[in-house]
Amino acid sequence: MQQHTYHDGDPQDQLPKPDDFFSWPQDAAHKHEWKESASRWAVLRKAYPNHPATWFQGANAHMEAGELNKAENLLVFCREQFPNHPNSLIFSATLAMHRHKWDMAKKYLAVARERHSDNLQTWLNSAECAEKNDNIDQAVAFYESACHCTPSQATPFIQYAELFMRTERWEEALIRWEIVREHFPKITAGFTRAADASLKLGRPMEARKLLLTHQYGTDILNTEHPPQSLPSQKNTYTDTVNFLELIWTKAAFNLRSEVNRNYLSYGWWVLEPLLHMAVFYVVFGHLMQRGGENFPIFLLTGLIPWMWFMKSVSSSSSSILSGQNLMLQVGLPSSIFPLIGILQASMKQVPIFALLCVFVWSQGYSPGSHWWALIPVIIVQTLLTISFSCTVAAIIPFARDLTYLVPTGLTFLMFLSGIFYDYRTISADWQELFLMNPIAFLLKCYREIFIDQIVPDLHTLLLWGLGSGAACLLILLAYKHLRYVYPRIVME
Repeated sequence: MQQHTYHDGDPQDQLPKPDDFFSWPQDAAHKHEWKESASRWAVLRKAYPNHPATWFQGANAHMEAGELNKAENLLVFCREQFPNHPNSLIFSATLAMHRHKWDMAKKYLAVARERHSDNLQTWLNSAECAEKNDNIDQAVAFYESACHCTPSQATPFIQYAELFMRTERWEEALIRWEIVREHFPKITAGFTRAADASLKLGRPMEARKLLLTHQYGTDILNTEHPPQSLPSQKNTYTDTVNFLELIWTKAAFNLRSEVNRNYLSYGWWVLEPLLHMAVFYVVFGHLMQRGGENFPIFLLTGLIPWMWFMKSVSSSSSSILSGQNLMLQVGLPSSIFPLIGILQASMKQVPIFALLCVFVWSQGYSPGSHWWALIPVIIVQTLLTISFSCTVAAIIPFARDLTYLVPTGLTFLMFLSGIFYDYRTISADWQELFLMNPIAFLLKCYREIFIDQIVPDLHTLLLWGLGSGAACLLILLAYKHLRYVYPRIVME
């Protein structure tokens, strides 16, 4: 503590205001270091022997530390020195409750209610004592008095509602939490604890509505009028940089978690496409005799880009439904969930693409200037993947049965994309129609770069890029328009 030098006059008059020093023992109390807090109050009692707080708070610190006899010694002095102070009775009742001397506690509290009916702690301690004696009706009456005593404070209202939570009277708890919300709409417990009570009653829809209302306001539940006029919420993720940083961080965390769960760790990123290639190579290269020369290269240059697209769509298709808890409790924009799935799948493909380039090179297909065409091809596939994945993810919350059709649709698309056969083997009349499939066209571009060692059709590639980019903008605008619709849809 800061040292002070006193000269003439009464030393008590020379001391600083006691409030300047009271934070010292209070800091220890906040850390639950009760013995330290009690010793600090003892120091302050020497400096401020006539200040009630040094005695009462010291006694409370001793009680919390389990030093009940020391607390009793202080309270005996308090009852003599400060007989008209409400804490003389309240803290004495608290000590009696610590010692389970309920009759003595009731006696102190009865006098406190008679003399200090305007003191909130009188009613709260009375309610606590009644509850511990299984007199719930009396505890209810005391909490009612506490709420009328200080209607501007949230504490008695919250503790009143918690009484019904502890006694598992869920319906009455919901009523009390509704009152908390009416008087103190910014108190989170009014919504979250009410949601807990609703869950106990087997009403998950009601619980989600409470959480949703807390996050977005009551207008979000209005199904007749779209919530376009809702006030904009101050959200750290509205900034583009923070939004992208969150996507990156969440995707990286998911990948790290996935790797830590597997024995082979990052090895699965390489092993999985090799296993797919082995299956297709055996079936189409040997059993069906459709392979031909350099079939492994042909197969890999189609399989790896396809797996990037397929995994992105698969991981993002149900992402909004999977992320509903975060959407309801944290208020994240719905578009973030499919984008995380896409980025996660894309990050896994980066080393695979690098190994593909090395493998093609090792087979005698040397890199040249035509390899620079890989950049626009990859960009176009990225835009196409984002637009397709986000579209599927956007539709599924409205038609959840489509979740079962996504794997079938991807399998059908795989057979129509020429992953394990050359599109030039089909009838010339159908080749142009076949290449209208954007995945088939992209696989053709990859193979022209890696195997034919030529630059693909950049004009058609540009058209697909512009179309995919426009589709990305439209679907992201749709997500923005539906931001307050999705939370209501996912809770149904």
